[in-house]
Amino acid sequence: MLKNPTLEKIRNGETAFGLASATGDPILLEVISRAGFDWLWIETQHGYWDYNRMLAACQILGPDGPTPIIRPASNDYARIGLSLDCGGMGLVVPMVNSVEDAEAAVYNSRYAPVGGRSSGGGRTWMVYGDDYAHESNDEILLAVMIETPAALERVNDIAAVKGIDALFIGPWDLAFSMGVESFGEEHEAAIQKILDASTNAGLPCGFPCGDVDAALRRADQGFRLVHCGSELGMVRNGIAAATEALGLA
Repeated sequence: MLKNPTLEKIRNGETAFGLASATGDPILLEVISRAGFDWLWIETQHGYWDYNRMLAACQILGPDGPTPIIRPASNDYARIGLSLDCGGMGLVVPMVNSVEDAEAAVYNSRYAPVGGRSSGGGRTWMVYGDDYAHESNDEILLAVMIETPAALERVNDIAAVKGIDALFIGPWDLAFSMGVESFGEEHEAAIQKILDASTNAGLPCGFPCGDVDAALRRADQGFRLVHCGSELGMVRNGIAAATEALGLA
């Protein structure tokens, strides 16, 4: 089976830098696919990817482009199965608040005997290899999101669940649900607690950043699966800079 370079990179202690894509726009995706990022976050929880566009995204990225890592809208058996059958080589599963939620993510995304994923999706066998069904449990990156006080309280137990490859912090939902200032002292202490739990369990930890400077800081802090913003944010910032320079802002 085709190897997952992003998973290999973070398992080796290196940082894999990605970009989030929310627009569902295939033209922007073609540009991104040639830019050199390690991975692409296909945002189906808050973005504008329907199934056909998600499938097209995996086709555009192809086996030689950035690793397609999909955030499904929920920790749901059918959603996760479709995300993988269309060609996703990784998942970032939202709102994992307990050991039971983490075990469900493993069950939904892994073939037997590790999980209960249904065998199908002929495209993946053709693109990634005829041995996909036997090897993909070791090549599909599974990250679970820690983004609530309930998850924070149980983070060490969640990190110990067999079959998970990484924890991934949802910083804004975490701050909002904690009732604290984003990136204030209490929030940063919670972020560090999650990073420590991940590290102590021998897992890499991920962080979604709003820009490149933040991504570099989090990488220096020890995060290994990091995105540096979204294509929508970059387009918006580029337009704002142009109108400001022209005196039109």
